[in-house]
Amino acid sequence: MNPMAWVQGLEGTTLIVVICALMFIEETGVPVPFAPGDIVLAIGGIAVAGGRVNPAVFVAAISITITVGAIVGREAAELLGWERLMKVAEPLHARGALERAAGLLQRGGWRAVFTARLIPGLRVYTSQVAGVSRMPRLTFLRGLLPANAVYIAGFVGLGAAVGRPILALIHQAEHQLLVAILLIVVVVGVFLLTRAPARRTLASLQAAGWTGPLRFSLDSVGVVLILASLGLNFAGHALAVTFGLPLFLDSIGTVLAGVVAGPWVGGSVGFISNLVISNTIDPIAAPYGIVSFAVGFAAGLARYLNWQKRASGWVALWLVTFAIASLVSTPLNFLMNGGNSGVALGDSIYRALTGAHLPRIVAAFVGEAAVDLPDKLLTVVAALLIAQGLPQQRAPRSTADLDLGEAFTFVIRSDRWLRKLLAGAACLLLFWLIVPFLLLVGYIVEIARRVRSGARALPPWDHPWQNIKDGFKLIVALLIWTIPSVLLGIPAAIVEAAVNEGSREALGGSVYAAAGIVAAVGSVWGLLVLLLEPAIISQYMDRGFRGALNVAAVIRRVRVNLGLSIVVGALVVVLTTIGLIGLVVVVGVLVTFPYASFIGAYLVGRYAALTDRPVLRAETVNRRSVR
Repeated sequence: MNPMAWVQGLEGTTLIVVICALMFIEETGVPVPFAPGDIVLAIGGIAVAGGRVNPAVFVAAISITITVGAIVGREAAELLGWERLMKVAEPLHARGALERAAGLLQRGGWRAVFTARLIPGLRVYTSQVAGVSRMPRLTFLRGLLPANAVYIAGFVGLGAAVGRPILALIHQAEHQLLVAILLIVVVVGVFLLTRAPARRTLASLQAAGWTGPLRFSLDSVGVVLILASLGLNFAGHALAVTFGLPLFLDSIGTVLAGVVAGPWVGGSVGFISNLVISNTIDPIAAPYGIVSFAVGFAAGLARYLNWQKRASGWVALWLVTFAIASLVSTPLNFLMNGGNSGVALGDSIYRALTGAHLPRIVAAFVGEAAVDLPDKLLTVVAALLIAQGLPQQRAPRSTADLDLGEAFTFVIRSDRWLRKLLAGAACLLLFWLIVPFLLLVGYIVEIARRVRSGARALPPWDHPWQNIKDGFKLIVALLIWTIPSVLLGIPAAIVEAAVNEGSREALGGSVYAAAGIVAAVGSVWGLLVLLLEPAIISQYMDRGFRGALNVAAVIRRVRVNLGLSIVVGALVVVLTTIGLIGLVVVVGVLVTFPYASFIGAYLVGRYAALTDRPVLRAETVNRRSVR
């Protein structure tokens, strides 16, 4: 028999007596799992609304019962005594927590009692802690009585106002709260357990030469490595999608690039791979670029720790990449796909667990983890085997140092930066007049030009005509670069229009597929132009409009330090995305877009300075030294 159903079937004095008995038992500290006090009070409220009990008698009786029960619980805890409680707590490693709780209650006085008595899960324990800590009875009562009034009014009122549906809601809320508390406990526990190892790992990274996440030195890496890494990611994911494998297979190249070339190159390769995949075979892959970046960055850190050279390091890298992928992907799955991972195995696990009434967040994590665990094992093993088979790296031809911390803060360190930022916002607000937008683009070019020359502050808005000309020329140059993407998209648009008119059979499946492939190539070209923007703008600053259209010169600049080109290109794309996120708030974009654009201009300026004809510069230095 269901005890709660039996209680709901009672009425009159019998119901009042039973509810009071259950509440008294719970308040004294004896758990009553089959009849939680919140639900019992709500049942009383339902009975009041149905006229089955006298409301005045019920409220008076329950108020006295809860108060007396709490007092009895406090006195019993005081009789038990602090020392006896500590003897029980020490083997459980709970002494420190109880001491802190008691200290908090003593310092807070009656206000702490009032607050704690209203927090689900702490109501009964508050009385016990007050007893063992020998809180003065009057202080305890000053917090207990008003808390009881609020507690009784709240749950009895809910029961009376909402009726029986409130029972399920209360039960669900308590269940979710319990899960949340357990998750918090797990997170805190993991943090405490990993704090010391994390400190040791950080010390090892610093000893190995890592200067932190915002300051880094990028060696020039080979074109073959970057292209091979991107190709591995694309081919692996295409294979998984085509054959419906219970894997992602989109991170082998990411881990390879990280282990060989470092954190920022690995992360950037992962991010770019997701953009390419999103423009071709998996439309929702772009947001998961965050996951790929984190995986690549972690693989790059493993390079400093030499994990790739020992078996324990392989296992550690596998577990780290698995943890990153599953933890970061889970919230993205909710945002993008209703909690599903997009892989049949993970989705079936998610549906089964949610059907078993497991919290959705837990079910989504388990479903994601079931795919990521084997996927990251294969990823790490394949990437490290390939890395071991690569020829020994030569000394880097060029090294570039970049400080992202300075890039992100140089705006606010500039003189009258707020006025300059507001001027950019005004230009953006009036972009539909064309000229203000050209002025903004030209000002961004001027920032990059000043940074390239060694300046570290926002320039004044004192060359409007030159800025407008620069903005116009640069936009035209970028539009010319995107012409192939537009042309490649035309066949797909024509085929799509024909399909909408019902002519797919007449066209044939091969024509439809070919048009899709051509359109995908066009999308990839457009993405490539976005990544080449720093090099194109650098060429514009160096050689003007024609220089920006000189494909060979742009490629040569990119190859000066391919790692730097990849990282800065990816950062500019990310900053543009962050700037456009302000569209969600509409007015927010007026601030986020100019600010992100100014940071991007700083990075482009530093990129231009680091890639400006280094061979000629070196020759000049050598000639001067000879003289």
